[in-house]
Amino acid sequence: MTSILLSVEAVVVVLVVLAVVVVALVWLRRRRIAAGGPLIVCALRTPAEPRWRLGLVRLSEERLDWFSVVGATTRPELSWGRHELDFGAPRRLTDHIPGLPEPYAVNGTAAGAALDLALPRSGGTVLRAWLESSPPGFNVNVA
Repeated sequence: MTSILLSVEAVVVVLVVLAVVVVALVWLRRRRIAAGGPLIVCALRTPAEPRWRLGLVRLSEERLDWFSVVGATTRPELSWGRHELDFGAPRRLTDHIPGLPEPYAVNGTAAGAALDLALPRSGGTVLRAWLESSPPGFNVNVA
């Protein structure tokens, strides 16, 4: 009887330690990704992959990086230069996306390929403002 209890206790301790390690790794990954610029929770879909994929969008001076929510790497899955992006106005989305309450969709193109982003309402405003503004010296030769 005591050996069964010890075995159960050992299994519970291992599971708790694993859960703590997983939470710590997710937290560290999120912190590492956020160090490169502001993050917005969003979902992405493309014509090739019509299912919404939850992720994080990071805005930097010259790039928009998209990271999957689940993953071990701190490198973006998709990345585009600011000059490669063209988005329309945000519109209310009727699809239910877990993790995104009351999402707004932004249709557009990235490097000539169509894509849709689902963002919180404020995220759509931030994305539009980022896209229309540019840092000093960026694209200075535009007439």
